Amino acid sequence: MDLLLGSIGAYVLGSIPFAYLLVRMLVGVDVRTVGSGNSGATNASRAFQPPWQVPMFLLIYLLDLAKGYLPTWLAWRHFAGDHGPVVVVGAAAILGHCTSPFLKFRGGKGVATTTGVFAFLAPVVLGVALVMFFLVRGLTRQVFLGSIAIGLTLAIGVIVSAPRTAFGERWPVTAFALVIAAYLFYTHRSNIQNFRLNGTDEDG
Repeated sequence: MDLLLGSIGAYVLGSIPFAYLLVRMLVGVDVRTVGSGNSGATNASRAFQPPWQVPMFLLIYLLDLAKGYLPTWLAWRHFAGDHGPVVVVGAAAILGHCTSPFLKFRGGKGVATTTGVFAFLAPVVLGVALVMFFLVRGLTRQVFLGSIAIGLTLAIGVIVSAPRTAFGERWPVTAFALVIAAYLFYTHRSNIQNFRLNGTDEDG
């Protein structure tokens, strides 16, 4: 029962559409009518004029990150460090972000909320993944490729950083990271297709 309630709470928290709310309040438009229509930080930042794009991107990203970090931290405390239920709660927060009932079960692509979950579960690995994001983003000028790089780095990093426990006591974290890598490929499938066809894509 505790796990069910915790997962529902994490889903509801994750579903709060900060990008939609901030763009609506500060710009007066629906973020779903901007750019790709995605309610993630990258697309939401396009609704703002320079020099506000970067600050608003960072604000929305951090808010979405907090939606993943907070329930994961609370679950860790409540379930006394049991990786299984903690991963379930973290996954519920990510699912809430991607399928927000406040936006007719649409949402962002889950990158920021995922980094929030792993900021608690594997902070060092996440740090490496973020470096990879900026490296790939800088080399390719494609945000979606950087996002995919985060997923791949997390999947590899949780195994390499603790090989003795990755398939032992920490196997739920390993399995979760592998699923997240596949999920980020899935949520960015339109970006991949557009990039193959057009050679560029900045879908948020």
